[in-house]
Amino acid sequence: MQTGALQVPPPPAPAAGGVTEQGPYLATESPAFNPIGSEGGPEALVEQEPFKGFYIQSPDKVFSLRITGQVQLDYREYLNTNDRTDIDTFLLRRARFGLEATLGKYWEFRFLPDFGQGTAIVQDAYMNVHYWDCFEFEVGRFKQPISYEQLIQDRYVPTLERSLMDQLVPARDLGAMIHGEEIFQNKLDYAISFSNGEINGNSTDLNNHKDLDGRVSVRPLNDESLPEWVRYFGIGVSGGFGIEQEAMNPATLKMPDTVPFFNFNSTVRADGLRTRLCPELYYYYGPFGFLAQYYDQHQDMRPNSTGPGYKFLTDVPFTGYTLLSTLLLTGETRTTWSEQIRPLRDFDPRAPLTHPGAWELVGRVSRLDIGDVFNPGNAQLANPAKNSNEAMEFTVGFNWYFNAWVRMQFNYEHDMFGQPVALGSAPVNVLSSQDSLFTRFQVIF
Repeated sequence: MQTGALQVPPPPAPAAGGVTEQGPYLATESPAFNPIGSEGGPEALVEQEPFKGFYIQSPDKVFSLRITGQVQLDYREYLNTNDRTDIDTFLLRRARFGLEATLGKYWEFRFLPDFGQGTAIVQDAYMNVHYWDCFEFEVGRFKQPISYEQLIQDRYVPTLERSLMDQLVPARDLGAMIHGEEIFQNKLDYAISFSNGEINGNSTDLNNHKDLDGRVSVRPLNDESLPEWVRYFGIGVSGGFGIEQEAMNPATLKMPDTVPFFNFNSTVRADGLRTRLCPELYYYYGPFGFLAQYYDQHQDMRPNSTGPGYKFLTDVPFTGYTLLSTLLLTGETRTTWSEQIRPLRDFDPRAPLTHPGAWELVGRVSRLDIGDVFNPGNAQLANPAKNSNEAMEFTVGFNWYFNAWVRMQFNYEHDMFGQPVALGSAPVNVLSSQDSLFTRFQVIF
């Protein structure tokens, strides 16, 4: 066996399957071209030596084993001191040590445990059969193909936390999936998954029904004969459906900065059809990236599983949207958010003006609305005196890439609630808004 530096190429990222950082990597997020190409842009992202990591590889390159890691240390500060629920704190957000293997050239495996936030959980554990890019088969625990934002690898998400609507998508679940990338000359990606139907973090299936999820993404202008500024436009849609018969999950909805704004009554039960629909539009060119997503979910619910409230079956809609934009200020370019940014000049404290690292501005707005859940009497699903069924947030941020492996992030988030929410035990303070400052120091390999 050979050991040494794993040759992980710069963008474009690898194809989907068990060798990617966080779950199934859809090629939608990594077009097989570079926006600066041969038209006079900075040569660094194309000409540099590949990224290096830790690997073991057989001489014929049929078998390989790669070691990956990720540590995120956060500091969270909430600026509205009347909020007695959310405490200023240091937090080990993620602490991961993963293994990625290729077996017999076509069989890819990934195992990723996470020890962050004082708990141990297996995030990814799956096998991907990869004979053809256009038709792959994956089985295990992996990210479900719903929401472009969720499919951005955790180590590369531009904001510290994902948007309001992200808490409703399945994220990781146990199941099986067929998927394909770079079809029709890298114009089409697709994925179809059959899974337990549980929200991320719940590994136990609590009913006999399963969910069917899928995603298709098209880059219609990805043609070398067209100008580069139009080639990085893509549209897609993801969604799924299934029958849920269990306690409502998630029972508490939170802002991206984790401030809770809505709690279902403890007896509320999901009891019927759940549908999800999530159209998307994304665009990259040079240092600029943009994403727009809409989310629509319907879930049949009952106020409780027994008693007078059981006869009230309500179809509750959840609707929301996310607008996200990033801009690299120091000359770097990107073709996806699921890629490792390599500064043109790594940060050097001895010459900070000439070696500043990479700087990136981030802006996001997201909103989530929940249907009529405040019906009086036995039909009530949530307490209107403590909760808001509407919430919106604005986030501005700055990312500082010291080098390809070390990053600092700074986010300011302004939360707004459709009606005042109760935060904290007695004496309870009722707030209409909250502001927070989040900082993260991250190391990856």
